[in-house]
Amino acid sequence: MKKVTCGSAALIALAVMGRALAADIGAAPVDKAAPAAASPWSGFYAGLGFGFRASRTDATTTSETIAGIPQNLADGRPTAASFDGLGFRTSSNVGFNWQFAPQWVAGLEGDVGFADQSTTRQSQAFSPGFSFFARPPDRLTVKTDWDASLRARLGFLLTPATLAYATGGVAWQRSEFSSICAIDGCLDFGLSPSVISASRIQAGWTVGGGIETALGGNWIARAEYRYADFGATPFTIARTGPSGSPLNPTSDNFDLKMRTHNASFGVAYKFDDPIVAGAQAAITKAAPIATSWTGPYFGLGLGARALQANAAARSEVFGGAPIPIAEHVVPFNGTAFRASPYAGVNWQFAPKWVAGIEGDAGFADRSATLAGYPVSPAFGTFHEAADSLVVKTTWDASLRARLGFLVTPATLLFASGGAAWQHDEVTSTCGSAPCRTLFNLSPSVIANSTTKLGWTIGGGLETALGHHWLARAEYGFADFGTSTYRISRTSHFAPSNTVDTFDVTLRSHVATFGLAYQFN
Repeated sequence: MKKVTCGSAALIALAVMGRALAADIGAAPVDKAAPAAASPWSGFYAGLGFGFRASRTDATTTSETIAGIPQNLADGRPTAASFDGLGFRTSSNVGFNWQFAPQWVAGLEGDVGFADQSTTRQSQAFSPGFSFFARPPDRLTVKTDWDASLRARLGFLLTPATLAYATGGVAWQRSEFSSICAIDGCLDFGLSPSVISASRIQAGWTVGGGIETALGGNWIARAEYRYADFGATPFTIARTGPSGSPLNPTSDNFDLKMRTHNASFGVAYKFDDPIVAGAQAAITKAAPIATSWTGPYFGLGLGARALQANAAARSEVFGGAPIPIAEHVVPFNGTAFRASPYAGVNWQFAPKWVAGIEGDAGFADRSATLAGYPVSPAFGTFHEAADSLVVKTTWDASLRARLGFLVTPATLLFASGGAAWQHDEVTSTCGSAPCRTLFNLSPSVIANSTTKLGWTIGGGLETALGHHWLARAEYGFADFGTSTYRISRTSHFAPSNTVDTFDVTLRSHVATFGLAYQFN
């Protein structure tokens, strides 16, 4: 959380630094080419946006009673599970800007977003800390849908038509959980109800920033990133059974801690006077910028990478004999702060068209853990936190073609696509007493790594800040297909190795803000 929040602040600082650097180089900055109107940014506006929302959601069991007896949660069992997820998000916003100084704009904005996203953990019908049953038909699901915020904004005009801003305020997120107990505990012991669900509207805080640029007339384009923290909300799952049942009643209390990352692109309509009344004239007269899109460039980007990773069991062999396995797909989703240097070359082959090629390398360290599973998602669990299956992603890279359209002489809308690479690591740890003594499995730790080749597609907005300097906001989706992993251990308990095979499917969503220097 701290890394991403700091990254957002660094983005605004980087953009303001770019504006200062632009003033020190040969050509005059755009905002000095012609006088701007007194307050072209002041006024009301309304807009629409689209993008993605990545949720970081952790469920942690705080207490548990079975047959009225409090259970010991400090006995080495896993008591927490991740329900991270990602969904496409649409949003609407309204606000008011006040240009109180030649280069400063303040405002107030409210927005509502909609994203239907759910993450399911199989074998968890009660809570992450319940250690009696582990069957795939039982499951716990966390879902998020609408969100809203009310925020203050403070922006700095990098040019008369380009605003870099920071924003922060109060936020709300609606979430719900559902518990389905379809087999052992509820069927065999008569516990009911089999389905339990509850919802909450969680209040928290949000902070972020973005870039806005005038497109012409009263229209404004925007790219924005926001982080929100909604704290921890308590939930309870309680079931009852027949009077003679050894599990009657059960009660699990757990906290659901939720944080979100929102990345969005949008357009807004400004009421009253258009921004371009003074700003567009300044850009149009800035000949060095309007004609300087051709040439090589180098930049640095900051943002976030959200991963959608699923592990699905394919086969299992124990003691030389194949074991039938039920369908068991486990999510290993996660979001991390990402830094990415990039370099490329542009070619302005027509008055309003720009083509190019670009390469980048991204660095983000994110691990997702399935606690309690020593071999694979299908092997089962000994209910020991010392066992785990971890999927970790580190660096990524891409080589892409770009094609852009100049909506103004200083603002480029572009699409990009090409090849992408993602490095990931899968680590299986079998450190519990059953692993070490009962089955005597070895080695205790098995690590595999691979660099996956896939494809990527995306787009964004780039705007000239001054001679040589370009600010950027970009979104990219990448698909790296499926990789097969094989975990094999020897055992004194069985006459031959224990072998588990499973597939890991990986996709990523990347939001980036960047600043580049163009050599021309």
